[in-house]
Amino acid sequence: MASRRALLRTGGVIATAGALAPAWLKPNAATAQTATPTQPAALPRLPERPAPAIGSSIQLPRTTLIDGQVLEPGHWRGKLLLVQLWATWCPFCRKQNPLLDRLWRARRQDGLELLGLSIDEKTDVINRYLAEHDYRFPVARFDSAWWSAIGRPKGLPILWVIGRDARLKQIEVGEMFPEDIELLERWI
Repeated sequence: MASRRALLRTGGVIATAGALAPAWLKPNAATAQTATPTQPAALPRLPERPAPAIGSSIQLPRTTLIDGQVLEPGHWRGKLLLVQLWATWCPFCRKQNPLLDRLWRARRQDGLELLGLSIDEKTDVINRYLAEHDYRFPVARFDSAWWSAIGRPKGLPILWVIGRDARLKQIEVGEMFPEDIELLERWI
C-alpha cells in the first residue's frame, strides 16, 4: 500500500501541473523574452542534475546570504546541515518552511544548521516572504557553486541532509510532513 506521503505527492504534482500548465504554455508579454513554454521565468537557468549519492562527501561552497553576510565552508564544520531548495511561490515549500524553521529554532543549540537556497530572482520578494512569516533561518540564492556541490534534482522543495562529517545522509524531494521532519532529529 502506498504511503500517505507518496499519494499526496503524486496528487499534488498532478494538481499543480494542471493548474500551472496554462500559464507555462502561453507566455505573456512579461515572460516571453525570459522564459520557455515549459520553464517559468523565476527558475534559474541551471539545468537539472542528479544529487550526489548518499554517503558522498560534500564540498560546501562559500555562501553569500541575501543579507550580504558571507559564510565560509568551515562555518558548518562539525554541524548537521539541512539545505533546502525552495521558492516563495511554491505551495509545498510554504507548508514545509514553518516545520523546518521550528526544528531549527529548537535544535540549533545542538549543532543543527538550516540554510534555505531560494530560486526566486528578486531579493525583495524573498525578504518580504521571510518577514511575513517571521523566518530567521539563513537564506542564500541557489547558484552554480551550490549546483556543483549538491546537484539540482527535479522538484520543489528539496532537502539535503549533510552530516557532521560533511557526507550526504539523506535527500528528500517534495513536501515533507510533520512526521518526516521529526525523523530528521535522528541525525542530530
